[in-house]
Amino acid sequence: MRPTHVAIVTLLALAGCNSASPNLEPLPGSLTYGETGPMRKTIAAPGTMIQNRFMHQGTMVFETYEVQPDHTYKLLRRTVADTWSN
Repeated sequence: MRPTHVAIVTLLALAGCNSASPNLEPLPGSLTYGETGPMRKTIAAPGTMIQNRFMHQGTMVFETYEVQPDHTYKLLRRTVADTWSN
């Protein structure tokens, strides 16, 4: 392969990567579920990561929030475990 082809293939592969997190909607049990606007405030320092776990429709949900400069929570990521053992 010619160097230009390698460069193009590499750029196309990297273009598929997306570092931006999707805009997650809160589920029942989420820390921010049912809130309109920045209702929840915390005294935690901005940048602090908050973990939350709860059951939703028979699966264990793990969420990570980041405390924002105005002391509200921002949902960063969510993972779901299909099986959960105590």
